[in-house]
Amino acid sequence: MFPFRLVNPDPSKPFTIGRKSDNVLHFDNLMVSRYHAVLNFIDGKWILQSLTQNSITMLNGKDVKTATINDGDIILIGPRQLRATLRGTSLTLLVMERETANDIQSIPLTSQWKSIIIPGISCAAQARLYENRAKANPSDCERQAEIKFEKAIVDESGKRVRTVTIQNGNANRFESAAVGFRNNDLIIESNNNGFDVNIKNLNVFAGKKQLLKGIDFQLPAGEILAIIGRSGQGKSSLLKLIQGINRCDSQSIVRIGGVDYRKNEIRRRIAILPQDPPLRPELTVEETILDGARSSMDIKNFKEDAHIRLKKFCELFGLSDRRKNLVKTLSGGEMRRTALARELMGNPGLVILDEPLSGLDPYNSRILCTHLKQLAFLGHTIILTTHSYEALQIANKILILHQGEEAFYGTVQAAYAQFKTNDPLTLLTAINANDTAQWRETHKTEPKIRESKYFFERTKLPHNFAYTVRITLKQWFRDKGRIAALFLQPAIIGFLLSQIFSEKSSCWTIAFAVILCANWFALSLSIREIVQEKEILRDKFRRGVSALSTLTAKFTLPVFFTLMQTAIVYAFISMRITVNPSILLITAAFACIAIPATAVGLFTSSLAKNTSQANAFLPLLIIPQVALAGALVPLDQMQPIGRALSSIVWSRYNQASLLNILLERKDDVLNTAMPLAIALGFYIVTAILLHKLKNPR
Repeated sequence: MFPFRLVNPDPSKPFTIGRKSDNVLHFDNLMVSRYHAVLNFIDGKWILQSLTQNSITMLNGKDVKTATINDGDIILIGPRQLRATLRGTSLTLLVMERETANDIQSIPLTSQWKSIIIPGISCAAQARLYENRAKANPSDCERQAEIKFEKAIVDESGKRVRTVTIQNGNANRFESAAVGFRNNDLIIESNNNGFDVNIKNLNVFAGKKQLLKGIDFQLPAGEILAIIGRSGQGKSSLLKLIQGINRCDSQSIVRIGGVDYRKNEIRRRIAILPQDPPLRPELTVEETILDGARSSMDIKNFKEDAHIRLKKFCELFGLSDRRKNLVKTLSGGEMRRTALARELMGNPGLVILDEPLSGLDPYNSRILCTHLKQLAFLGHTIILTTHSYEALQIANKILILHQGEEAFYGTVQAAYAQFKTNDPLTLLTAINANDTAQWRETHKTEPKIRESKYFFERTKLPHNFAYTVRITLKQWFRDKGRIAALFLQPAIIGFLLSQIFSEKSSCWTIAFAVILCANWFALSLSIREIVQEKEILRDKFRRGVSALSTLTAKFTLPVFFTLMQTAIVYAFISMRITVNPSILLITAAFACIAIPATAVGLFTSSLAKNTSQANAFLPLLIIPQVALAGALVPLDQMQPIGRALSSIVWSRYNQASLLNILLERKDDVLNTAMPLAIALGFYIVTAILLHKLKNPR
């Protein structure tokens, strides 16, 4: 993201802007006069006065000498842009640290390597003029620019490259620059990070049901598009398409920044905010925002800049006083702003929001709209679906949907003219299928689909395993109910079993009771661990976080605490029996129970659609452990199908192993190998399922 800062002028004294260092707002630029402009608070209004005779002072694109500042105004001081936000009489200026004029370099190339700097790419690069001779006729040659990087970068698919060639007359995109080659000159033009969006003949499906049909539009970078329509007209379908939940047909074209939206590196740089943003309630605002940074920022940038960005976004979104508060204590508006700040830490080129104003009161709606306008000012492209017509006040373009088809696309003013109304509600209540068809025939233009080759700096995300373990522990230990269950549940069960068993009790029955307890502990700890965070994990995996390291972290904690809980239960029982096996052997036996049960719990969690469905699977997973373990009915007395099923139930082997340990008999290695093999199989399948979450359909 462009560096920015927020400045709050003091109403009690003049707020001077200029090149000299004694100005309140100082710009070190020769196109800014020494004393360029001043802001004064007079009669309850902020007045801008230009002091320069030889430079530019503009308000909303018009030259001014004196003007009143209103909320949302854009002030141009020479090449520097400021955006004004008014809350009553309190004025905040959002100051862009980069200049508005595009920085264009023209570098003559020869056959010798020449060092160049490409904005947005930190690694060193060299360029030269390269003659590509045809194999069939070596006398035929085509000149092209060849750029060689010191370290590998990646293309839009994530493929590593060290050398990039540009044909004469063509250009490639980099994160903050367009690089072209023309007449032996390399043209480097710095620009913002926003993606333009080009959509042609978009048909969106959820399963076999078609949700959108024949959608066409072109949205320039740095603008806001509001998608409106009655309920059930398909407003959320574009968001779910890019999330990977819905799909489009082979004739549909969706290009973001000139690149197919399914390309890996483009998808990593899209921020998606659902209607009810998935947040972890037991984390603080600061932890939530930094969690977004860890899944989108390079490890070096994270260490250097993450806390600086955190501070700026908290300041921008009015969260500075809430940084240490738990998410579950926030208001609805604060939760939306926290989720938005989390998504923006990775500097996305496109921000997509589904019903961002839904459920917010008018005050919080206005605040969020102000922030969205600020983000567009900073260069982000924004697409939002909405039922709230307040969003129309900040939108550059609107797309009206009716029965899944495009009824209008253009500016808000053009929509009012088209439907002969200034009432937003009439835009939808008066529309019908004939209006939709007529507009498509008379007003629609064929969007120009631009294809680009995009290159990015390689992103190596911060280490994920230890962090996921740590953040999960925080969630668990901030949930008092979970903590009580972790320690009280095994203590109560262990005490009850200690009152049942005695030195006369059968070791067979004791082993069976311990195995059932361990299975219950492992399954109850793991079966909700993925499903309750599935949307968060989907977003993380889309941004490049390793599904394997996440799964391993989610696997580690339930296994550890299952071992602890099972040990507590066994400690109570051991006081009533005379058997004293090796602690090492007992621990190994408990691990062979916990590991497969946890793997199956996580597998089930990855398949479940919600936590209620996951909970419903618990008895279905526990009952086979009771019926097929061989404790109630010996294996040789079971029906053939029962014996076959028991061979794939880990508790059968656990029962035999634990019994051998209690009776101090030599155990069969198969009783250890089979549960671990079953666990490995479910672990691999779960890893594949999680990996698929990041891929669009």
